[in-house]
Amino acid sequence: MVNKIVWSLSFVCFSLSTLLSLVGIISVIQIYFNVSIYYASLYASIFTGVLGFSSLITPALFSKFEKKKIIMAILLVTIICNLIEFFITDYYIGLIFRIIPAFSYPIAVSSALTIVGKIDPENTNRVVLGISAGSILGLSITSYLGFNYGYQMTILWFCLINVFSLILTIIFIPNFEGNKEPIFVQISHAKSKLFLFSIIYVFFMIVGISITYNYIPTYLSEVTQINGEMLFITLFLMGLSALFGTTLSGYLIQKNANYTVLFYPVGFAITTFILGLFVKIPFFEFLILLIFGIFDGSACTISQYWVTSSVREAPEFANGLFLLMCNLSIFIGTMIGGIIIDTINIMYIFMGSIIMMLLAIPFVLIRIKTNPNVV
Repeated sequence: MVNKIVWSLSFVCFSLSTLLSLVGIISVIQIYFNVSIYYASLYASIFTGVLGFSSLITPALFSKFEKKKIIMAILLVTIICNLIEFFITDYYIGLIFRIIPAFSYPIAVSSALTIVGKIDPENTNRVVLGISAGSILGLSITSYLGFNYGYQMTILWFCLINVFSLILTIIFIPNFEGNKEPIFVQISHAKSKLFLFSIIYVFFMIVGISITYNYIPTYLSEVTQINGEMLFITLFLMGLSALFGTTLSGYLIQKNANYTVLFYPVGFAITTFILGLFVKIPFFEFLILLIFGIFDGSACTISQYWVTSSVREAPEFANGLFLLMCNLSIFIGTMIGGIIIDTINIMYIFMGSIIMMLLAIPFVLIRIKTNPNVV
C-alpha cells in the first residue's frame, strides 16, 4: 500500500510539473498570441516565478490542513484553469489563468514530499523524480505536441494528465493530517548561516541550468538544424537520461553528499562548454545532450537535499523553500536567457550558464567547511 501511495504522489507531482514544460514551445506561444519573444518567454516562465514566491509562504500556511483534500482541490483548480486556457486567444487573459495554478502548485508538491517523508523517507527521491519528469520528460512531449499540433494541443495534454492524477489521488492516497506547528515557529528555523549558504548555492545552480536548458528546443531547431521527429526523439532521450540522473544523484548523495554537491557545478560547467562547442554538429550535440540531461535531472534531487538538510525541523517549510529556490531561479534563468538571445546572440547562453555555475562553487565550499557533518 505504501508503494502505491508513493508512486501516486510521484505522478501527482509529475502532472503538475508538466506545466513547467511550456518553456519548450516559446516560439509557438509567440506565434499563437502574436507577441514578441520577450512576452512569450514571460508567458512560459511566469509560472515558475509566481510559484517561486508562493513557495515561501503557502506550504507553511496550508500545512495545517488535511493533505489529501488539499491535493485534490489543487488538481481541480489546475484542470479548470487549463480548460479555460484551451479556449483563450487573448494574451493577458491567458496569462491570468497561467498564474492561478502557480500559486497552488507549491502546496500540493510540498504536501506530497511531506507525506512520503513521513511514511517512507528513504523513497522521497521518487517524488522528486516525478517533479523532474514533469518538467524534463514533459519538455519533449510538450515540444512535440506544440511544434506539430499547436499551442492548444499542449494545453489539452496538461489537462488530461492532471485529470488522471486526480483519479489516482482519490483512489490511492489516504487522509493525512496536517502540521499543527504555528507558521512563525516553522519560519524561525530558517535563520542559520547553513540555510543561507545552501539557498545561495541552489539559486546560482538552477539559474545556470535554466539559461541554457529552457532554450534547448530553440537552438536545436535554429542552430543545430534538428527539427520534426528528430527534435522530439532528441528531447525525449535527453528526458530519459535526466530521469536516470535523478536516480543516480540520489544514490551518490547517500554515498557522499558533500562531494556530490561540490562536483555538480564543475561537471555541469564543463558539459555546457562542450555543448556550446559542438552546437552545429548534430551527432556530437545529440551525444552531449544525453550527458547534459543526466546533470539536469540531478538538479532537483541535489537541490531538495541541500535545502531540506539545512532546515530539517520544519519539513513543509523546507520543501516550500526548495520549490521557491528552484522555480524562482528557473524564472530568472529563463528571462536572462531571453535577454541574451534578444540583445546578443543565442550562442552566449552557454557562457551565461557557465558563469552561474562557477559562482555557485564557493558556497558549497563554505557550507562544507563550516558544517562538515550536516547530512
